Amino acid sequence: MRGNSFGHFLTLTTFGESHGVALGAIIDGCPAGVLLSIEDFEIDLARRRPGQNVIVTSRKEKDQPELLSGVFEGKTIGTPICVIVRNEDARSQDYQPGFFRAGHADRTWQEKFGHRDHRGGGRSSGRETIGRVIGATIARKMLESKGVKVTGFTIQIGEISSRSTLPDRSKIDASLVRCPDDEASERMIGLLKTCKKEGDSRGGVARIHISGVGAGLGEPVFNKAKSRFSSAFMSVGGVVGCSLGDADSAKAMPGKLFHDGKSGYDNEAGVSPSAKGIQGGITNGEDIVFDVIFKPASTVGKTAKEGRHDPCIIPRAIPVLESMAWLVIADLWLARRLDRMDGSDV
Repeated sequence: MRGNSFGHFLTLTTFGESHGVALGAIIDGCPAGVLLSIEDFEIDLARRRPGQNVIVTSRKEKDQPELLSGVFEGKTIGTPICVIVRNEDARSQDYQPGFFRAGHADRTWQEKFGHRDHRGGGRSSGRETIGRVIGATIARKMLESKGVKVTGFTIQIGEISSRSTLPDRSKIDASLVRCPDDEASERMIGLLKTCKKEGDSRGGVARIHISGVGAGLGEPVFNKAKSRFSSAFMSVGGVVGCSLGDADSAKAMPGKLFHDGKSGYDNEAGVSPSAKGIQGGITNGEDIVFDVIFKPASTVGKTAKEGRHDPCIIPRAIPVLESMAWLVIADLWLARRLDRMDGSDV
């Protein structure tokens, strides 16, 4: 089986199944000297952990990380870093090998491999994303001191939209649905409580806001920054689309307004804030904004009411989207160091 590794210079390989002994990640390419502790992983894993509140799956997992290699005396040593999280609250008896759930990967995995772990979706489960969060912890620790910041939040669930622009992390995490608009948040929570009771689900939109990456990240022609971010976000389960900025507004906007109007376009500098941080596939130093679209959660009906499932995966997926953004940035940042012979850096 292929497709379990991500990145070219900072390489993440994730492993494990939903009801297996453990899940985890191996990260190769992290330079030596990065400050890293088990607490760093605990903080990030806690944000995607199941069983946090009444509108997410009730599966109870501590998601306690175990650091196996690559760190000595609180610093990375330049060798592969391996971290695992053990499964503790699997209910494998809830899943039957001959039953294929609509909207899930059950049928396609069976057709592809002829043999699969049917328990909780096996490797197609959302628990696979534990490895992504582990990898992103390392990427974050590499880049935070350079002023890079990644913030994700909910802007829509079902037909309920938020008016929020760019809030701080504490405001986001104070909401059960990670929506910093108080009024919209309460309505979203009410909707998802109803969905959970009735065995229904909803999709929506998450926004990922990235600042501090500087100019010059991304490789023309086939490795553009926008394609790297898009591919990373689309690799997350439940994502059905993403756009650089607000595609609905941009597609209908006159070019003069988009490039030279209220956006504050500087003709002499050649930098367009309306481009949402990427021009010609290369970061321009402005903030990068992506909107990521999710389908309604796949488990509905009697299965949803009797099982332990999220009626909307966006609140717990936001830390995963942030993780993918961190991994892309770190990979492109390491690649950027090879672009010139004059020793310039980002």
